[in-house]
Amino acid sequence: MGKGLYTGWKTSIAVVLIAALLSSCAGWWFGGGSAGEASGTGASKSQVSPRFYDFADIPVPQELSLVPKMSQVFQSGHLKAGLLVLKGRVDPSSVVNFFTVAMNRENWKLKGSSRYRKPILIFEKPEKTCVISVYEKRWHTYVEIYVVPTSGTL
Repeated sequence: MGKGLYTGWKTSIAVVLIAALLSSCAGWWFGGGSAGEASGTGASKSQVSPRFYDFADIPVPQELSLVPKMSQVFQSGHLKAGLLVLKGRVDPSSVVNFFTVAMNRENWKLKGSSRYRKPILIFEKPEKTCVISVYEKRWHTYVEIYVVPTSGTL
């Protein structure tokens, strides 16, 4: 009888720990944020202060990190072109929303887009084009940012 009580106690502790773990991860897993974000009282980090990597007019959400081994930027004089690859644990639709708003603030014009499986955004400025591709791979969301000049030569 004592052994059964001991086994039941271990099972109860395991159930409580699993429940606590699942409840703490539920917001992250299903795309929710902290209590402040859920109530709308706080702005997300990506809206407050985006990062800028090699291109001063292309904002990137704070939640995304550069993947240098997959990125390449070429510069000749004042012209700059290249590919930035970023990854992070974020919802792909929130990344698309971020770029749609943030690129407009940097005077980029949205020229076209695709949705669903692999969203693509195409932005234009007078002398360059930017194509942003968003996709999921395992536990991360990846963002590829292609920047090319539209006039002049490299």
